[in-house]
Amino acid sequence: MQKLNALVVDASSEFRNKARALLSAAGFEADIAETGYQGLEYAQQTRYRLVCCSDDLPDIAGSEFCGQLRAINGYDYAAVLVMTESDNARVLKQALLAGATDIFSKHDESELGIYVQRLAQRETRQLSGRVLFIEDSRVLQTIIIDLLTDMGLDVDAYTFAEEAWEAFSGGDYDLVITDIMLEGSMSGITLVRKIRRLREDYGNVPIIATSGFDNVSRKIELFHLGVNDFVSKPIVREELRQRVFNHITSYQNFRELRAQQNSLCSLAMLDELTQLFNRHALREFAGKYLSEAYRFKRDLAMAVIDLDHFRAINEQYGFVRGDNLLAELGNWLKRHVRDVDMIARWSGEEFVLLLPGCDEQMASLLMQRMQKRLTRFNPASISITISVGVATLRHDKQDTLNSLFEMADRAMYQAKMAGRNCVRIYQAESELPIRETQE
Repeated sequence: MQKLNALVVDASSEFRNKARALLSAAGFEADIAETGYQGLEYAQQTRYRLVCCSDDLPDIAGSEFCGQLRAINGYDYAAVLVMTESDNARVLKQALLAGATDIFSKHDESELGIYVQRLAQRETRQLSGRVLFIEDSRVLQTIIIDLLTDMGLDVDAYTFAEEAWEAFSGGDYDLVITDIMLEGSMSGITLVRKIRRLREDYGNVPIIATSGFDNVSRKIELFHLGVNDFVSKPIVREELRQRVFNHITSYQNFRELRAQQNSLCSLAMLDELTQLFNRHALREFAGKYLSEAYRFKRDLAMAVIDLDHFRAINEQYGFVRGDNLLAELGNWLKRHVRDVDMIARWSGEEFVLLLPGCDEQMASLLMQRMQKRLTRFNPASISITISVGVATLRHDKQDTLNSLFEMADRAMYQAKMAGRNCVRIYQAESELPIRETQE
């Protein structure tokens, strides 16, 4: 990490001491010069990242100092701050035109302090992430790799787009920097197009395109293809450095936000104990099952599953073991339903299963098979049975989730009344279950 150094040029010892203390608090090592020419002499010997000078120096004007400082090799991108006692618009304009970065009042130390603190943070910040870099010029490749690694980034560098595409397909990158004109059969434009065609999240990775041809129509086409930024050659290190920082931090913040949203969605939609969908999720997604069944005239069944004698299990084995039983049962149910089905924990020991494409006979058969498999599974080392009620969507009645659940729940209670460990089907005409399968 580079050392932070600064130069203070001012005839006032009081201001020099205040400025040095302020810079020291921000992490800068400050040298002091009393005159403009002395400051320029120091700048010839040492490259300072920050220079603070008075607009009223004893030997030269502040604007002239700024102009001569910018002419020194290595000071193109240094921060040059002019400190003033009064607001003289003409003097301030001259200083800015001569190369001053900004102008501050000597009477407002807080503003200067904020600027210096932010500059220190900007200069010392380190990134973590992976960059895919494609450049066929070995010299430029070395220069940019040094810049990126100095920022704390891991860099995978290639000279051919074909190799880069293969690496991208198997990697997780935070930024892609690619030249447009490359050796080989694949251009940088083709690489950009292939990346943007990906549907996964990593297809949204930020892309910086580089080129020695500063053609407006070509740049516009690149933005249409999906590049996030364009840097013309010859590349300015400080410019690229800031662009890289902005794109990577924005992308990483976006991914972090997306992860938080997914986590919140999981918390809102999943039952914490069983990791099945919860009642809220069932209400959220059931509309799709119902609308598709009505639209395409398809069958849709619901099964309400209730664990038999669960209160007695809790009393005999304890609530902790009862929770373990529910957790293992939830995992088992998830593995033993079809991919198109939706299984949710409704409450306590009650579960709801949506079965698209199933009439009452098929739904009943599936539930009977589930009961048979369950006899070979003892969650938390406890033998269990289930009572199941089945109901099917009545297209002529325009059933809703609530009405479908009410019918299946009523059938489940009929199964309980029939001795448990059985499947009952709801019959709309008499509102009595008419079929029973006992294990």
